Amino acid sequence: MQSFSQLLEEQPEFKVLNDHPIAYFCAEFALYDNLPIFSGGLGVLAGDVICEAGDSEVPLIGVGLLYKEGFFEQVITEQAAQKELPAYLELASALLVLLVDSSNERILIKLPIADRIIYAQIWEYKHKAVRLFLLDTDVEQNSELDRRLTVNLYPTDSQWRIQQEMILGIGGVRIFEELGIEPSVYHLNEGHSAFAVVEIAHQYIKKNQADFDEALKYACSKTVFTNHTLIPAGNDLFNNDEVAELLSGYTKHLGLNPEEMLKMGSVPNQPGLFSMTMLALSAATKTSAVSMAHSVYAKNAWPEHQLIPITNGVNKTFWQNPAWEELDKLLQNQVSVPDEQIWQVHKLLKQDLFTYILNKTGVSLKPEVLTLTWARRFTEYKQPKLIFSDVQRLVKLIKNTSTPIQIIFSGKAHPNSVTGKQIITDILQIIKSEDLQKQIVFIPNYDLEIAHLLTAGSDVWLNTPIKGQEACGTSGMKAGMNGLLQFAISDGWTDEINLDELGFWIDPVNSSTHIYEILELKIIPLYYQRNSEDVPEQWVSKMKATMLEVGSNYNSNRMLMQYLKELYFPIISKDN
Repeated sequence: MQSFSQLLEEQPEFKVLNDHPIAYFCAEFALYDNLPIFSGGLGVLAGDVICEAGDSEVPLIGVGLLYKEGFFEQVITEQAAQKELPAYLELASALLVLLVDSSNERILIKLPIADRIIYAQIWEYKHKAVRLFLLDTDVEQNSELDRRLTVNLYPTDSQWRIQQEMILGIGGVRIFEELGIEPSVYHLNEGHSAFAVVEIAHQYIKKNQADFDEALKYACSKTVFTNHTLIPAGNDLFNNDEVAELLSGYTKHLGLNPEEMLKMGSVPNQPGLFSMTMLALSAATKTSAVSMAHSVYAKNAWPEHQLIPITNGVNKTFWQNPAWEELDKLLQNQVSVPDEQIWQVHKLLKQDLFTYILNKTGVSLKPEVLTLTWARRFTEYKQPKLIFSDVQRLVKLIKNTSTPIQIIFSGKAHPNSVTGKQIITDILQIIKSEDLQKQIVFIPNYDLEIAHLLTAGSDVWLNTPIKGQEACGTSGMKAGMNGLLQFAISDGWTDEINLDELGFWIDPVNSSTHIYEILELKIIPLYYQRNSEDVPEQWVSKMKATMLEVGSNYNSNRMLMQYLKELYFPIISKDN
């Protein structure tokens, strides 16, 4: 692992970051469950960036929004349907500090939206020396309606989404002005914060009496952008008229024609629509994808843009169970570790998971049985039902008395996703109709605690996306750091590894039948083939290889160092 101080020895130009840090914008951050301001992989990635920057001593400041009712708490009804309840934030346990001035008055950011002024207060979270600023409009200076603008993550109403993204992007840049901080680089993690570019230009105009074209050129030279998905649901599209109306006060404030703003986010062959992703792509001086495969697909989607492939990584300190710490160090240093030690740790972590499941659901899974886990967002392209393609064939595998399997599911469907919610219902109904309640369990309300248990205590991590649609898919990295074997359709990050060495490959063309063939011919025999000490030696060999590969190459330290060298350094070097 490389620290920022070690990087400075190689490239002293980075010293400028000590006085001019990186500004890292994201709509969600996953840091701990008492701060429910995240929905899934994007937030977990952003949270890992904050943790890694703190661990590696990289001067970085995060910017987001504080959602007091979060994403949602998931409840499964008696009719096997997902029900959404507010995920209320408990400020007392959220480890946040409200920023105040020298007179102990709260610091307020204000910005024009449509024909009114919106005010937002600033909360601060710290991980070591790294700060995360979160904006919240729940202040008495706002109307009752405006006080709720930042209450929910990803509201379904498009006008609310636009206003949130103005607060995140424009308001986020104004935090730095208010606090007297001058970032050297602005990193837009997804397009939600793309309005930041225009506010960077605005700040430049105020300081340098420049015209907008010159200021925008400066803003673009300071901005980098990471796209995390090509799926339409992850790339906000808005009606031009709505955007123009909500930006009218701001563009007037800038002395700018709203049409100029709309052109920056225009979508080829889709007149009348405004894309936050296109705004970010057109503005950023450097753009990145989140895996090598993603960069190829992104080039096909946006031929005029070159996305640098910087594969995501996960924070090892956060995601690897502490029980692995000493053994993992030995593996990383090429020291031989007895199979029995690896297997014993795995058995303990598996028992921890099963104890939690029993307490949470009442289902008593068997620790000696091969256990597969599918856990992530329920959406069609991730194919949660792939393993149910042939229910009777699956039932035979589950109920085989000598080499049985059991399966764990967990994850949420977006409240607007009728398809995603129906998939959950379908799976639960199959479990009930086939009398599999003792062998297949659904853990409701997937959160960080559940994710830690699943990625440490399962045997196999199942990942089944439609080929070409999983930009990265970091959950398998978390599992791999804990020795879980991958069972995947190679896409995103798994397209970069040898799945035959680290797990098992599912043919994307014939996945509905191949998934069973691999289970029957490779996974099940390998797991149940034991030595005299009841240790599956070949299985453990794959566990060791997985921990070594994932721990070395798919950690957030490597990712952040790539950000520094390939995204941030070109900008910093121009300034020096």
